[in-house]
Amino acid sequence: MDEFKKWGHDELAHDLAQSLRVNPEHIVWENMQMGPSGSIRPDVYLLKKRYSTFAPVTYEVKISVSDFRSDITSGKWQGYLNFSSAVIFAVPAGLIKKEDVPAGCGLIVRHEEVWRMVKKPTMQHLETLPRESWLKLVIDGIGRAIEQRDTPVLRHALNSWSAEERLRKQVGGDIATLIAKAMRSKDDVANELIVREKQRQEIREGTQRELQWAREAVEREKGRLTNELHGLADALGLSRESSVHDLTNALRAATHRLSEDAEVNRLRNLFDRIQKATADAMLPLPGEQLELMVRGLQ
Repeated sequence: MDEFKKWGHDELAHDLAQSLRVNPEHIVWENMQMGPSGSIRPDVYLLKKRYSTFAPVTYEVKISVSDFRSDITSGKWQGYLNFSSAVIFAVPAGLIKKEDVPAGCGLIVRHEEVWRMVKKPTMQHLETLPRESWLKLVIDGIGRAIEQRDTPVLRHALNSWSAEERLRKQVGGDIATLIAKAMRSKDDVANELIVREKQRQEIREGTQRELQWAREAVEREKGRLTNELHGLADALGLSRESSVHDLTNALRAATHRLSEDAEVNRLRNLFDRIQKATADAMLPLPGEQLELMVRGLQ
């Protein structure tokens, strides 16, 4: 599949709307309800600023084959013809082919850098819109259309579009396209540098946070060790203000005393065993005991 990016539905619709707004003759609405609650709601709705020809266009955005097929099977797209001169399906590159699109409908595809019209629609005559639709577009739609414009991005796109149009008039279409592509590449490099600088800044900020966390961890460990040292000083009968050196000497002395006590116990046990062995040695042998018993009977 010729796919460059995983698009979300609203993200792709907004990207399409922004690309259409580059032409100053276009009025573009996104997700605009065409009447009261429950009315049909085109993903992107385009009206050209022309008094002689009234030909609004609905763009139906699809990001999955299953959603596209469901729309075709149900005939949902036909409802847009009550408000539009044409319906154009808008999809990521590689999702569907132009042969999949219903007769009369158009197909526009989002490639890696640009939208390209793959199949033009058949334009139907439409006299005007219902009164409710006009009211919705004017009262609610104008404010929404202004809010949905990414002004800095769109301003840059408009400037690029105007420059490319002037170049076309001066040097011809092919050369203008090459120059415009070079200009876009330059802008892409500049934007990439901005992104990289932002990433470096985030890394620096992340490092600072990690250093702060490390300092806080050291402080917590320091506090814990201080409490342990205070407890040790209390056990040894020393002041809590005693230095580590004093605590170490006190521990050595206590250890020495404990080892001496152990030696005394060992010697006491040894002496007890010697006494027992000596007492056993004073007892008469078995033959001597028998002789004493005979003498006693006589």
